[in-house]
Amino acid sequence: MYEKLLIKIRKMADSPEWDVREDAAVEIKKINDKFFLEYLPVWKKWVKDPNPNIRRAVEVGLLRVKKEFVPHALDLLDSLMYDNDSYVRKNCGPFVLSHVGYKDPDTTFKRLRKWMKIKNKNVRWNVATCLGAWFGRSYPEESLKLLKILARDKEKFVWRAAASSLIKLIRKHPRLKQEVFSWKNCEQCLNVVKKYIR
Repeated sequence: MYEKLLIKIRKMADSPEWDVREDAAVEIKKINDKFFLEYLPVWKKWVKDPNPNIRRAVEVGLLRVKKEFVPHALDLLDSLMYDNDSYVRKNCGPFVLSHVGYKDPDTTFKRLRKWMKIKNKNVRWNVATCLGAWFGRSYPEESLKLLKILARDKEKFVWRAAASSLIKLIRKHPRLKQEVFSWKNCEQCLNVVKKYIR
């Protein structure tokens, strides 16, 4: 393990410059390409770091994780699913979770179904946004099953995310429109969807 490299990455991850923070995530991706399991104990600590920039660097560093490591990557994302920091949250469900999940959809859908039952609204928001991103659009039928539940969520924060994902899903797969528009008990969500889908 290279302590000097880790110190450098932490410093880069906390830079005021966006491109330097991106370079920190790139360095983590490079490590994960060859030494993911060796560095996993470090990443487990970093995803709980008080500094959101450190948490976000680890998160984005998971983008290229190999299929065999998807369960470990989902474990790392588990604590980030709850994160209140908008910078971390906006990179979780709609971006990193989507890319990681695409590599192993069966494992990811099992985890998403588990996360959907959690009371924390950030967790459910991340699930909803993932289902409108690359992952969800690649597996539309299974994604719809989960979005049908999230569209009825009591939290506006969550059902609005579900609406956004439904819009993206229907635009990619127009054949889904009729089914979605027939759903019951989620009028608020569907009213948003109908503003954008005719």
